Amino acid sequence: MLEELRTQLLEAAEDDWIYFAELMGMVRDVTGSSDDLLNKAGQAAAQFVREGAIVPGTLTEADGFTPWPTSPTESAERIETEVAAMLRDGVEPSLGDVCWFDLPKDTAST
Repeated sequence: MLEELRTQLLEAAEDDWIYFAELMGMVRDVTGSSDDLLNKAGQAAAQFVREGAIVPGTLTEADGFTPWPTSPTESAERIETEVAAMLRDGVEPSLGDVCWFDLPKDTAST
């Protein structure tokens, strides 16, 4: 599942920034299931960030995508913490929640 998800995520990120809830939709597309989407997306995102495949950040109208100023490990832990809080509180992420993703600068075509 992870390789197929990684491929889909990286292809989508070549065209535009990806928000976390979009990743949940990709997990559903790859697995064919809506079970435990938030947890699965959080685990996948943390792994891909740790590996350096994607970069998490924030998105604003004024500045566009701004990568988090933390290491991949710290960023992955932040994603895991935010997802755990959402799971605990029964909150579904919407546009802009948790983070946005971009390709690393050495592979991004911007």
